[in-house]
Amino acid sequence: MAVIGGPAHADELVHDGGALVAASTDEDLAGMLAHLFTRGGVICEMSNDPLGVEYAGAAKNAAALASGATEAQGLNAAGAAAGHIFQEIWRLAESQGGQPESMIGLAGTGDLVATALAPGSRNRRAGELLGSGVPAAEIAERIGQAVEALESVPMLAKALADAGIDAPVTSGLSELISGELSVDRWIALVRTSVPPPALWRRRVRPGFWARLRARLSPQR
Repeated sequence: MAVIGGPAHADELVHDGGALVAASTDEDLAGMLAHLFTRGGVICEMSNDPLGVEYAGAAKNAAALASGATEAQGLNAAGAAAGHIFQEIWRLAESQGGQPESMIGLAGTGDLVATALAPGSRNRRAGELLGSGVPAAEIAERIGQAVEALESVPMLAKALADAGIDAPVTSGLSELISGELSVDRWIALVRTSVPPPALWRRRVRPGFWARLRARLSPQR
């Protein structure tokens, strides 16, 4: 099995190429896909982290929806919503073995930038409608297309809750979709949420015996 991620607006891929990532635990399969895309004029890197690439794509869609739902309050609020969503979903991916490169690379932030800038982005447009008070059940019909994030965000919120991961913004976005949370309360949630502090990765000083073994071991 393999998954493809990255900024991939179809019209641009056909006319101008693009940049994708092919992810699989099967190196030969990932390499074959990357080669096929590259021969077609689309840069494609390889990854051995299909789970991380899938979560990165899901995070991108959710972040685009969240930023669209918040953009009327300003770009700072929209950026905060997207950042919170990305961080919360990344904790879920990391807990299952996902690699950080998948979230910060083409499949995650790369695709988010393309989605945020695209005037025809379904997820961003859906967020704008959601933030203006349009019920989620009416949005797909208004846009004329299915909107991935409207379906995936409630599933992500449940997965985060089942994993015991604190995710107030993803949970709040799910409740905004279901109608349990008002737009005003959603905006307030985004503005007041404070994520847990980043983990400091301290260098641990080797113990006495480890230092002694290092001194006594023959130099190469």
